[in-house]
Amino acid sequence: MPAARLVQDPSFEETLHHARNAGLKVGVYFFTQAVTEDEAREEAQGCNWVLNGRKLDYPIYYDTEASTSPNGTGRADGLGKEDRTNVPSPSARKSSRWGTSRCVRFHHLVPQAGGPGRLRKYTIWNAHYGVSSSPIDCDMWQGTEKARINGYSGELDANISYMG
Repeated sequence: MPAARLVQDPSFEETLHHARNAGLKVGVYFFTQAVTEDEAREEAQGCNWVLNGRKLDYPIYYDTEASTSPNGTGRADGLGKEDRTNVPSPSARKSSRWGTSRCVRFHHLVPQAGGPGRLRKYTIWNAHYGVSSSPIDCDMWQGTEKARINGYSGELDANISYMG
């Protein structure tokens, strides 16, 4: 398997700047393709480096979902629910701000054995489409990726925060 390469969203700085100038609360998420504990630790350190001590209104979320690579060929696309639930590992969390936030973003989470209570140690952002509300207790719910707003020509994710 090829080594992971960390890539910062090229519009991150501009988006953060404009969101803050518009008076929006901000947080970040890190889309992971880590398949080992060492890779998860490296990702956490990279995220902290990019943030460079900046204060956020919302948590840092560790986004564990399948990639958009064709035919499920992303590095971590083959991870099962158990592995996705367990990342980042405890040692990776200790080396990052996730250690205090303990946040994770799940895409279409369907809790496995152990149930959603097992995940309550995390601040959960659940992306689940085609339903009128999140099927699990969560702190933020993304209900669509096809929202439209005036002044923007593309589609956007729409989220409801239960954190205030």
